[in-house]
Amino acid sequence: MSTTVVAEIRPATGHSQEVEQALRAAVARVRAEDAGCERYELNLDAASGSYVMVEQWADEEALAAHAAGPAFAALTAALDGLLAAPIAVRPLVLLV
Repeated sequence: MSTTVVAEIRPATGHSQEVEQALRAAVARVRAEDAGCERYELNLDAASGSYVMVEQWADEEALAAHAAGPAFAALTAALDGLLAAPIAVRPLVLLV
């Protein structure tokens, strides 16, 4: 069964553009490199200025590999010092 995750990324004041560039680069890389990635979409919550990544993975193993993989490591490094808070990751459970 696939696994869905929503991640909220809140840029620090004055760093929205840099954060967005890093996230856009990550989207391209994850889609190209991470096996089991079914959906990896970047959204903007215009009301809060936060970015929201909606992810769907083939299974828990694919998500774990992504979290431990080079694309996510590169994103984490690129975002260092640019965020107002740690990335908030919310795994979702499909009910219907």
